[in-house]
Order: sequence, then C-alpha cells, then structure tokens
Amino acid sequence: MSLQDLGNLGEFIGAMGVVVSLVYLARQMSQNTVSVRAASFNSMVQNSIRLTEHSFRDHEFAAFLAKAGRDPTDLSEAEQVRWDSYMTAVYRHFGNLQYSHRMGTLDHQMWEAYRATLKHHLRAPSWAAWFDQNRHLFSRALGEQVDNALREIAAEVPRAEVAG
Repeated sequence: MSLQDLGNLGEFIGAMGVVVSLVYLARQMSQNTVSVRAASFNSMVQNSIRLTEHSFRDHEFAAFLAKAGRDPTDLSEAEQVRWDSYMTAVYRHFGNLQYSHRMGTLDHQMWEAYRATLKHHLRAPSWAAWFDQNRHLFSRALGEQVDNALREIAAEVPRAEVAG
C-alpha cells in the first residue's frame, strides 16, 4: 500500500467520522428539542396554576374575583388596583401561551384547550371590557385572538333557542 493509498484511506475514515458526528449531533438536537418543549409546557402549566391557586385557596380572593367579575365599577380604589394587576397577569399569560404556540413550543391541541379557557373567561362582560380598555398593553396578536373569541361568542346560538 502506497503513501497515497494511506492518505486516501485516512480521508475516507475522516469523512465517515464527520458523517457519524453529524448524525449524532442531529439526534442530540432532536432530543434537546423534546426536552425544551416539555420544560416549556411544564412552565406554562405552573403559571396557569399560580394564577388560579389563590381563588381556590383564599376565600377572600375568591369573593373579590366574584365581585370584580359581576361589576368592576363597584370596586374600591385598592380593589381596582388588584383587579387591574390580576387581569394584566392573566392576559400576559394568555399572550405568552399564544406566542409559545406560534413558536412551536406549545402544541396545537394544548393551545386549543387554552384558547377555549380564554373564550370561557371572555363570556364574562367584565373580562371583555377590561381587555378592550387595556388592549394597548398587549400584543396585536392577542388582541386579534380576543376579538375572534368575542365574535365566536356573539355568533353562538343561545341554548334556549336551540332547545325550543
């Protein structure tokens, strides 16, 4: 075997090493993507729990939310600050969920579940009115999502009409 043959063999072995390394890196990146998505989803669930936890652990906060949901104009100045802070946190959460879905870190099925939750909350006139007054604080994409949900709600046939 000549020196040139050994050189060619070395180049071939080196090229195969590069291919094996690239396959290994691609596999590692794929596994990392799955891990990042799982961690991201877990973070979103934890945020959802933190937002709702006070309402099922704290009777006073649950009463406050019920009062604010019925008529936010009846709130004291301190309660209005509390309502604004809570609603800002909730809508920021939905904006984050929407962004995560758009970026591919929240799958479509989970986004649809969160979208249904947003739509459920928007059935309360206080939630829709608050967002309308504060829409400038949020992304245009979230504003469009809220508008779409409100149009869907408005287009729904009341149950009494369906039953009758």
